[in-house]
Amino acid sequence: MKRYYLLFETGSAQKTIYPLLEATTIGRDTSNSIQLANSTASRNHARIRYWQGSWIVEDSGSVNGIIINGERVEKATLQPGDSFKIGETTFSLVEREIAESKDPLKTTLMALSATIKGLESPVIGDGKDSWSGRFMDIIPVIPLFVPLQETEREQLAQTAQMHVFKAGEMIIKEGDPGRSIYVILDGQVRVSTKDRVGNESELGTLSVGQFFGVTSLLSGKPRSSSVAALDSTVLVELSSASMAKVIKQNQAVKNVLVQYYQARRRDS
Repeated sequence: MKRYYLLFETGSAQKTIYPLLEATTIGRDTSNSIQLANSTASRNHARIRYWQGSWIVEDSGSVNGIIINGERVEKATLQPGDSFKIGETTFSLVEREIAESKDPLKTTLMALSATIKGLESPVIGDGKDSWSGRFMDIIPVIPLFVPLQETEREQLAQTAQMHVFKAGEMIIKEGDPGRSIYVILDGQVRVSTKDRVGNESELGTLSVGQFFGVTSLLSGKPRSSSVAALDSTVLVELSSASMAKVIKQNQAVKNVLVQYYQARRRDS
């Protein structure tokens, strides 16, 4: 079977992948499937739908329209790899051929990896089609979230955002603001910091199932280190607000975060 995704090439949600599972609306209004924050997007800007074997993007009466190859269009048929611009955000359509499997974790990770790496024969999980549903399959095997109850996992999955980075790309930079944490679904990242005279020191390498961003989450201070992708990497970003709810509900998760935070301070 085939799976289709919208890859955010530019804009505030750059590197995010949105799975196309049904008719999808785009605009500034909160009622849209994909909500855009920039003012150049209309409240109800465009709609994408599957029709007669192809994905169609069509204008919903926007002010600035849909831009393809520098020209405004009212409606267009999208082929895999095609890009279009809405406001300040550029999207591209990604297609992957997917084979069914009974291993949710392995197949989900491979499917997500294939979205970036272009693997020829990726496979996907057990028939669950929503992104939050696929993330629900992964949460139980990530050590940080093992203590969570099912309802807590559902709440977390609903707020999760997936991002993709190519080898060498910076994910977070030391000194930048931000309190979200990131969980690695595929790939590896390098964590580093600079001393007072600007010399860089590597703190370690993190891989699948590990997480980073805890220091800023718990302290509220700017990022204490830089993190860069060592190869094609798939991450899930969890906001400080969603993590605050989890911590309030589950003391065990808070204990893991505090232990990691203390270890990180010793390493620094």
